[in-house]
Amino acid sequence: MMYDVREPHAAYDPNVIDIVCVTDSNYAPHFVSLLKSIEAGKGAEKIRVHAILDSVDEARFSKIAETATGLEIHPYHVADHKALKLPPILHISRATYLRLIMAELLPQDISRVIYLDIDMVVTGSLAELWSTDLKGMACGAVQDAFVDPTNFARQHELPSAGTYFNAGVLLIDLEAIRATDALSHALDMLLAAPEKYEFADQDALNKIFWENWSPLDAKWNFQRLFLWEGCDYTSSVPLAQALPRIIHFTESPKPWQAAEWHPYAWLYWKYLRRTPFLEEVMQREKVSWLRLLKFWLKFHLKKPRS
Repeated sequence: MMYDVREPHAAYDPNVIDIVCVTDSNYAPHFVSLLKSIEAGKGAEKIRVHAILDSVDEARFSKIAETATGLEIHPYHVADHKALKLPPILHISRATYLRLIMAELLPQDISRVIYLDIDMVVTGSLAELWSTDLKGMACGAVQDAFVDPTNFARQHELPSAGTYFNAGVLLIDLEAIRATDALSHALDMLLAAPEKYEFADQDALNKIFWENWSPLDAKWNFQRLFLWEGCDYTSSVPLAQALPRIIHFTESPKPWQAAEWHPYAWLYWKYLRRTPFLEEVMQREKVSWLRLLKFWLKFHLKKPRS
């Protein structure tokens, strides 16, 4: 079932950017690396981060908040919610499902948000993304580089003309979402039949918003497969000419793992080094200082020159 969530856009403050992220205690260091990258890239705009937390104790959250002092961070501790009954899949923790309850958690006067996955680095200001015209749609996203939309449409009995998006970056008209309770419908679909959704809540969100989302420039969610020839979006953000604004380390390995090969992996470590979590991640993932040097060299050899 699809939901028509095209509503008139609510007014929002162009100078205050509201960001939503979800994390658990294990992913907290990666969340902080993302926060430090947002902090480094921001301009004059104020940024409020709404952190929806699964099993992150007060001491660990305080450590997070004290690290990113240039941002205003609001915690939402969640326990015993039905969303947490859904199973983790692959490298995705159960915390990811908590984005489906953002509409019920965030204050009603917040009408627009940017949702960001944790496995990302931001390389500049998000003001341009924040002010993007959604053209009457309830959300904006970047096409997914992996999932075949034709197969997805067939599996879920949807019109074949639709396109499948990656849900790692979403620009959301929260007022329009609330008007139809679209996120709650997505959660209920998952709870009723989780086995039908290979990519969990991303699949559910695509089913809900099928043919009803606004495409964003690929620079706002530069996925791993965009590095490969033959990907539809490869030419959108040429690797040699422009640094994408949001780098999304989709699939495995992740940049905090020693086996990672991504040319931009160093950026994750660049920002993690500015936090108290560096040693924790290096020890847990068995990443040596020599490996960090290799990440640094690869980035500086491959990074755009312009």
